[in-house]
Amino acid sequence: MKEVYRSYLERKNAFLLLCCLALAAGPGCLATYDETVPYKITVPKVITLDGSRDSWTFQIEKRLRERGFKIKRMSSQKVTEEKVSDTKTEIYNESSARYVLFLQAYAPNSRMSRCVAGGYLFDYINAELIDVQNNETVMYYSNSGHSEGCFPLSGSIFEEIANAVDNAWK
Repeated sequence: MKEVYRSYLERKNAFLLLCCLALAAGPGCLATYDETVPYKITVPKVITLDGSRDSWTFQIEKRLRERGFKIKRMSSQKVTEEKVSDTKTEIYNESSARYVLFLQAYAPNSRMSRCVAGGYLFDYINAELIDVQNNETVMYYSNSGHSEGCFPLSGSIFEEIANAVDNAWK
C-alpha cells in the first residue's frame, strides 16, 4: 500500500511542478509568429541590419552569416546628388545594401529576467525585410515568447528570423 501511495504522490508532485512552470512562464510561453514573403530575391545575400544594437541582435546576425549573408552595419554611407531637371536637384543617402532588416523588440536584460542558459523572454520581436530600391516590405516576422537558451521552455525565435530572411532568397 505504501508503494501505491508513494507512486501517487510522485505523479501528483510532477503534475504540480509542470503547472508551476507553465504559470511561471506566463502568457509568453507559447510563441506565435507571422511570416510573409511575396516574392523570391535573386541578388546576392547582402543586407543591412537596422535597429537597436541589443545583446540579442548578435544571435540573429550570427545565424544569418552561417547562411551565407554578408551583413553591413550602416544602412547609408554615401550622399548622392542627382539632377532631376534643369531646375531641380535631389540629394539623398544612397543605401549600401538593397535590403535592410529592421529589428524591433523588447526583452528585459537584467540578471533576474534572463534565462539561466542565456536566452531571453521577448514581450515582442518584429523583423521586417525592406527592399529600399522599390520601397516595399519583402518579409515580415512578428513573435513573442522565449528564445533559444531558455531551458525547459526554449523557443526558436532567432532561428525562425534567420530562416524567414533566408527563405526570401531563391
